[in-house]
Amino acid sequence: MASAMNVRQIEAFQAVMATGSVTRAGERLSISQPAVSQLIAQLERHCGFRLFDRQGSKIAPTREAEALYIEVQRMFIGVGQIARVATALRDQSWGSVSLAAFPAIARRVIPEILWSFCEAHPDTRFRLESMRSRSLIDAVAAQHVDIGLSILPGDRPEVESTHLHRLRGLCILPAAHRLAGREVIHARDLADENFISLGPQDHSRFMIDRIFDELKVPRKTRIEAGQSETTFSFVAANAGVAVVDPISVYNNDDKRIAVSRFEPAVEFDIWLIRPKAARPFNLVDKFVAFTLERLAAFVSDLDDTGTPPRV
Repeated sequence: MASAMNVRQIEAFQAVMATGSVTRAGERLSISQPAVSQLIAQLERHCGFRLFDRQGSKIAPTREAEALYIEVQRMFIGVGQIARVATALRDQSWGSVSLAAFPAIARRVIPEILWSFCEAHPDTRFRLESMRSRSLIDAVAAQHVDIGLSILPGDRPEVESTHLHRLRGLCILPAAHRLAGREVIHARDLADENFISLGPQDHSRFMIDRIFDELKVPRKTRIEAGQSETTFSFVAANAGVAVVDPISVYNNDDKRIAVSRFEPAVEFDIWLIRPKAARPFNLVDKFVAFTLERLAAFVSDLDDTGTPPRV
């Protein structure tokens, strides 16, 4: 009974077909010419037909060999892909990463960070979701995403939270407003102003309202905006003033809007949220390190580009 076909026989066949020579096939495989001939003979016995016609010192593949070679090439492409993926996994450059982030940072900062990482790791795939911090924490806890960037620390036992940065809120107002141009605007300066508030489900709404309530400063809060981007639109339309996080202001070049530091300080935190029970994955760890480095550079840039500095 013929011995079972093995990978070494297939490698010898592929090398002979690719080089057209038993000698060169041996050189490619780092084995002797007789060893190649023996492997080919074993494969022929297993197949039950000739693979090569010998013509003196030359060989020519049979039609059966040419048909078999097509399948062998497919196999080697698959093996090559497996090897490439294994190498990429070892080098932490293959796989998929899912990230959830609060809306301002998801729009203004994360896309550039993701794309920079993708350019350096072309075999990596990403999914970015923009969601409010409480929903984000739930998503991380359920391991629907690998990483979360939140303005709140995780309040669930399934997640771990790492504080990254603390930023100071800014006052945005119409460019023609009487207070435009001031370096600092105090909450008392906004007494009886039309004030654009975020929705009651937004944590920053609570912080801002508390400041005005403690100082007993009245405002006209007739308009609520679901997100910071909408707040900007209302301010640009001369509908009122607002207090927002500095990430939302970053690179906003709308000439209809003026920006000033706001006092007393409204602090916006950035937290990294990760699931405690997640299986270790080198690619996620590498992306987290990359993101934290780029995020630190971004926060530093806030200090150097005319946007009031962080706390």
